[in-house]
Parts: sequence; structure tokens; C-alpha cells
Amino acid sequence: MSRQLRLVVYGGLFTALTLLATLFLKIPTGIGYANMGDGFVLAAGALLGPFAGIPAALGSMLADLMLGYTIYAPATLVIKGLMGLLAGLFIQKAAAFSWKNLLLFAALELWMVLGYFLFECVLYGVAAALGSVVPNLLQGVVGAVLALILVPLLQKLEAHR
Repeated sequence: MSRQLRLVVYGGLFTALTLLATLFLKIPTGIGYANMGDGFVLAAGALLGPFAGIPAALGSMLADLMLGYTIYAPATLVIKGLMGLLAGLFIQKAAAFSWKNLLLFAALELWMVLGYFLFECVLYGVAAALGSVVPNLLQGVVGAVLALILVPLLQKLEAHR
């Protein structure tokens, strides 16, 4: 399979996985929801490199649209797209747990928390935006842990293709 075709196929797969994990593996919070989609956003970088930004942005944004959080869609497109892009640029090849990947994922999840906090400050004001920080941090922890599990598996899969 050519590299371009592989990117398109895996891109579609990660768009769907991100969408489904965001739609169905979620916990409602005061202003929105926490979900497991971030695990697939981050893990996409292991197979797709910087191209991971596209399925990360699309899968996450589509979930916002489908769940009725339309106002969040533009912010999600940018926040999750950058997460996928940067994960793809900086992810480390690792057969097992990697401290470098943990630090990368933690930094990217902090970006997610900051991005949504700033967006919600504009929408609702600082006091209300503070209410989403803890749920977003918890989502970030879950996403980073899921990615730490998925990345070595995906890299093994890629090595055996």
C-alpha cells in the first residue's frame, strides 16, 4: 500500500475512532463533557505523523456538532488539530512506556485545558470557565494514559505491516 493511501485509510480510521470515543465514552460536566477521544487524538501521531492533526480535528469537531455543542466546533477544530499535529511531530518510537511520550502527552493535554479555558472565558467569563478546568484535566489524564497504552501497540502494528 502506498504511503498516501495508508495515510488516507488510517486518517479515516482515526477520525472515526476519535469521533466514537468522544461520542460514546463521555462523562457530562457542568458546561460540556469529558471524553476519551483524546487518547485517539494523541495515539494517531504514532501512525500518521503530523498528518494526525487532520483526523484529530475532524473527529473531535464532528463529535461537538453531533452532540449539539456547535459553538465549540471551531475551537475544537483548532485545539485538537494542534494536539494531533504536535503529537505526530514529536512522538517518540517506544516499544513500551516512554517518559518522553508521557511529557509530550501531558504538555498537549495542558494545551487542551488552556485552549478550552480561554475559549470559555470569552463565552462565559472567567468564573464559569474555571468550572471546566478540573473536568478537562481529568479528561487529559485519561487521554494521556490511553495514548500511552495505544502508542506501543500501534507502533508494533506498524512495524509488522
